[in-house]
Amino acid sequence: MKIIYDNETDSIYVKFLDDKIVESEEKNSGTIVDYNEKGEIVAVEVLNVKTNPYEIDIPTVLQSA
Repeated sequence: MKIIYDNETDSIYVKFLDDKIVESEEKNSGTIVDYNEKGEIVAVEVLNVKTNPYEIDIPTVLQSA
C-alpha cells in the first residue's frame, strides 16, 4: 500500500495495487474509487482534504464499492 499526499491539489491518494486503472467512480463528494479490469479496487483518492468538512471513513467507502 502506498499513501501519497499532494499539497498542491490538497488530496490524498491511497494505492492498494499496481494494476492499470480501467474505471473510476465518485462514491461521494470528493472521494473517488479506482478499479482494475477485474473490478478490484486499485486506489482511493480523497479530494480537498484540509477543507473537507466531512470525515472520510475509507473502510466504509471500500465496503460500498
